[in-house]
Amino acid sequence: MRRLFQTLFATVLTVSPLLAGAAGSAVRGPSNVAADDSEVANAASGLIELNAARERVSTVHGYDSVTSISVDADRGVIKGYAEFELPSSGTFNTADTIGSSVFGSVTSPVTFSGATGPFTVTAELRFDGSFTALDGLPTLSLAGNITATTFTAIPFTQSIYQSQLAFIMSKATATYEPVAVLTSLATEEAGGVETVDPAYAGATQVVVSDAASSLEGIVRLSFEVDPVQSYIFSSNLLGLVTAEPGSFSSGTSAELLASAGVVDFSHTGEFTLYVPQGVTVSGDSLLQNVVVTAVPEPASYALMLAGLLTVGIARHRRRGRGFSR
Repeated sequence: MRRLFQTLFATVLTVSPLLAGAAGSAVRGPSNVAADDSEVANAASGLIELNAARERVSTVHGYDSVTSISVDADRGVIKGYAEFELPSSGTFNTADTIGSSVFGSVTSPVTFSGATGPFTVTAELRFDGSFTALDGLPTLSLAGNITATTFTAIPFTQSIYQSQLAFIMSKATATYEPVAVLTSLATEEAGGVETVDPAYAGATQVVVSDAASSLEGIVRLSFEVDPVQSYIFSSNLLGLVTAEPGSFSSGTSAELLASAGVVDFSHTGEFTLYVPQGVTVSGDSLLQNVVVTAVPEPASYALMLAGLLTVGIARHRRRGRGFSR
């Protein structure tokens, strides 16, 4: 299981937010019978589709996997499917890949013009999906993330803003139901000094539905923009299914129980950028296609979102106390 995470996140790190142009990236694993490799594809534009036919892989470790991922780099749309089945319980090497995962990302550099002074922009990722436990109590996860980065070369300064919402369903929770885990983070570096805000107020997450059959979340990231600066936006979705853990675990091996499950976000995950009236966005096709030139700001709309956010965070953080990370 450890190798599954290491391989996946090593690949994620190669999708750097400092890319020169818009890009889509897709990763799925395992992609072969040995379960020791992931299929990776990157494209500057257009549609990436990995295993659209959802062909099944029967691995040497005794489990079956189906993974499929689609990334539209022009429209900022990500869709994915991960299925896992371990028919028999056993003890496995922790270095082996035991699980199914899919990852999709869209990234684009952007500049803003047409307004003076700092102004606020909001990036938004809406996504939905479902968890299905076919056998036992598998661990299922679906996470949506937005990252915005700006930097200067001389002198070197960098600001990174992140907002993430993850749904997790595991036997480690108080009840075997989805739990929402919220992350808000801002990191700034200047003059060799790094400042971290682990509760950045501009990062918000709304849990629209936490029912396993109809998960729905909204991730937003708001911050002040200087028109002379360039920014890099990245949004991604990660789906993961692993086996139900048993009672035995050591540094090199662990018991895994017979289990099977599906994480399905094949409907849509879509990225949108909201900017004030009169602001022009320059960038690659990704953001030109999804940008909205007027942020909806009626008082009723703002109050409704504030209410949803307050209720959602309070309720889901209370439920999240039973989750062991």
